[in-house]
Amino acid sequence: DALKAARTWLVAQQQKDGSWPAYEWDKKLSDRRTLLLTAYVARVLARHKDDAANSEQAKAPPQTPTPTPGNDPARAPQASALQRALDFLAPHLDDIDEPYFIAAYTLAAVDAKAAPAAIAKATTRLRTLARREADGSYWALETNTPFYGWGLAGRIETTALVVQALDKTNADADLTARGTIFLLRNKDRYGVWLSTQATVNVLDALVALSPTRDAGTDGATAVPASRAATEPAEVFVNNQRAGTLLLPADERLDAPLTLDLTRFLAPGQNRIEIKRAGTSKAFAQVVTTYYVPWAKPADAAMHHVASPAASTLRLAINFDKVKAMTGEEVTCHVEAERIGFKGYGMLLAEIGLPPGANVDRASLERAMKESGWDLSSYDVLPDRVVVYLRPHAGGTQFSFSFRPRYGLSAQTAPSVLYDYYNPEARTVLAPTKFNISEQARSAQARK
Repeated sequence: DALKAARTWLVAQQQKDGSWPAYEWDKKLSDRRTLLLTAYVARVLARHKDDAANSEQAKAPPQTPTPTPGNDPARAPQASALQRALDFLAPHLDDIDEPYFIAAYTLAAVDAKAAPAAIAKATTRLRTLARREADGSYWALETNTPFYGWGLAGRIETTALVVQALDKTNADADLTARGTIFLLRNKDRYGVWLSTQATVNVLDALVALSPTRDAGTDGATAVPASRAATEPAEVFVNNQRAGTLLLPADERLDAPLTLDLTRFLAPGQNRIEIKRAGTSKAFAQVVTTYYVPWAKPADAAMHHVASPAASTLRLAINFDKVKAMTGEEVTCHVEAERIGFKGYGMLLAEIGLPPGANVDRASLERAMKESGWDLSSYDVLPDRVVVYLRPHAGGTQFSFSFRPRYGLSAQTAPSVLYDYYNPEARTVLAPTKFNISEQARSAQARK
């Protein structure tokens, strides 16, 4: 029932021309974003086009004849909406170089059993839009995805969608493989792909590319005994054996195998080698954690990411005093801005605080209301305040206050501003040093 209600609601939002409209940050209709959103919704409807008929058929009395696609009342509105969407999208395959739109259209067209000529035209466009990167390939988008993805996160989200489209149409096995290599190489240190939607699309692509496996009688994957053995892989760091990993030789989905190389590393360059006798494919990832000295004065910005995306954000933090007494109010003024027109989604600002800061939540509530809800929410953590922002043109400014509880001479945590939908866009401010003196105790307290 929930799925039926969702489908009904989606169809009701469709415009007469077959589109689902999308808007820019200034509430103006965006033709390009409308194409992406319409292609995405069409893909969803096409992927589940049989569910509407099946759900209604399951509820029907036994004597009710099985409806045909032409007269099924449960299926007709959705099928009509899907066809109108495809008719709206098809003419734009030639004039819009937006791979996200073309890939979503391709997937929808395949599931809707559209004309083979339209599908072939779309896959040809996707092949011409591929960009090489070493032995991998990716597809760059010019417009934010419907989920605000842009930069590297948007590129991953788009490439994963294209890989699915090429695989589903058997259009270009070599290009599909190169796209997969790009996806695997851009997994982040947390084992995901920067944003939620990028990760969802990549996982969909990897599942689609996984070999079909026969299921046993109990529903489990049947693995031949000859394939169930493990393959040892020896890891060397600077020609010194660091350990052995037993890699699964079959094609099951397994948890990552990890090996800590810390004690084998030395200052300067380090060479890591993985040696094994097997022939099955594997993916290796090296994750490092390190600290970088603050080379600039405490009031200067530090950009840890040498990416152009880092220059698209601006963050300024100003404390009205850094020398205070315990219990004395300290006001923090924050300015956050998205520079230019890249990205339209949420920003997260982490404002570093000195140890033992008692944040005045009432001042944050007041800042939320006075910002016109550009500041939509916040979290108070022991060493920082995290605020969720949607800055307007010209940036957002707000202030809040806190009171130090302890006498100390210590630095705050660094302050960070980053794009929720593209964490590659990030700017970092150096810590600020606070000197807090204890309030003089009263004579009674001393006694």
